[in-house]
Amino acid sequence: MTAVRRIRRLYAGADLTTSQGWDAYARRYKGERLGDEWNRPDVEGLDVSADGYVAHLDSVVFAPFLGHVGTLLEIGPGGGRFSEVLLTHCDHLIAADTSRSMLDLLRGRFTAQRNISYVHLDGLGLRQIGTCSVDAAFSYGVFVHLQHWDIYNYLVEIERVLRPGGNALIQHSSTLSEQGWQYFLREVPGQLNRHKLFGTYTVMTPELMAEFARRAGLKPLGCRTDVVRTEAISLLQKAAATSDGQAD
Repeated sequence: MTAVRRIRRLYAGADLTTSQGWDAYARRYKGERLGDEWNRPDVEGLDVSADGYVAHLDSVVFAPFLGHVGTLLEIGPGGGRFSEVLLTHCDHLIAADTSRSMLDLLRGRFTAQRNISYVHLDGLGLRQIGTCSVDAAFSYGVFVHLQHWDIYNYLVEIERVLRPGGNALIQHSSTLSEQGWQYFLREVPGQLNRHKLFGTYTVMTPELMAEFARRAGLKPLGCRTDVVRTEAISLLQKAAATSDGQAD
């Protein structure tokens, strides 16, 4: 059964917060590599195998943009499918999630790793992360599910925790793309006359995400819509500090 069908069967009609939904998902579908079921190159228009999905994204987007940094923050690591490659791009990885169950899975998966720490978020932002304490931020498979208020709030928080000149890579919906629109249409019947269900995709476009980022104090550097066709990957940056310590 696909991950999407699992969510539809388990949570149809349920009003769950994001953290409640993923906690339930992790408890019911425990596994050492939980999350790999979301590697769906056939759905997302990628000409790679499911096993090569993460490596492909890393080679064409993650590694070129992130390079190697000191401290990297991953927001919503889930079961760790991207954490595995992110650990090679930093001296220290902060895995921050609102789901305690997911963090427990991560600890089991990366028992031997010494350059990773775990932070349980409260769903209201990144208040557990210090101001100007990370060199880069990353989130994949998270913002597609968040509501717009949460998206904007996390962008504000990302700007706060990034050091001047730090980069952020955020994957999100691309509703008006050809394949993104088909995904949206499939979700219309189940979403009518109700609050957003856990697991459905939030309506978002590269242009709206860029405007949210600007209003949060981040500079949009670009948006990759040519990699994963149902979604987009926005590349953002916090202003560098000038010689007098002010933001440039």
